[in-house]
Amino acid sequence: MVKRSGPKDPEKERRILDAAIANFAKDGYQNAKTDQIAEQADVSKGLVFHYFGSKAKLYVTAVQASYDRLIEMADLSVWQDAPDLKSMILRATKYKIQMQIDHPAEFGLSMAPYADLGHLPPTVQEQVRHIWNSEMTAMVPSMIDPVIDRLNLRPGVKPATVQKLMTAMTMLIGEDAKALIQNNPDITISEMGTVIHEVEDYIDILEHGFLADA
Repeated sequence: MVKRSGPKDPEKERRILDAAIANFAKDGYQNAKTDQIAEQADVSKGLVFHYFGSKAKLYVTAVQASYDRLIEMADLSVWQDAPDLKSMILRATKYKIQMQIDHPAEFGLSMAPYADLGHLPPTVQEQVRHIWNSEMTAMVPSMIDPVIDRLNLRPGVKPATVQKLMTAMTMLIGEDAKALIQNNPDITISEMGTVIHEVEDYIDILEHGFLADA
């Protein structure tokens, strides 16, 4: 077999990544086929492997590209400028749901670290976890710390603990929204009322606890 050489064609590389993101988000790592990715990208299967080396490397690159695209599009002021915790989470939830509707493939694949993780080869799991942890470490503080700094926390409550709870809650909200969107791809933000109401309940419990006063 003759090995290809020379620089990559940026347009073909972009088409391969677009197709990979769409297929991996739809079918998961195991069921996505490189033949289908190549066909959708209008390139040969050999070129896919020449550019990315293996299905595993293509998957990891596609996950990273999904994060990069979402972050580039994101308006962080939705989080940062909120006057309080409730406003921030409600605003951010509606904003993220709209992004999820507008960019389902990128958003779906960005969920891979906890949605598809058990189906990934061990080395890919490790790489995807690293991407997830790196993105969360880089992005979450800049998004929500300005709001946490404005909260009147009770003595003994650490801002870092609130941050972790909020991160976990947004992951849960994302899964709820994803299920609704998968069942109805044409859903609009105004039809996501059940998720919004659940978010309000989550916020109330996060701020006030779930036990009645003694």
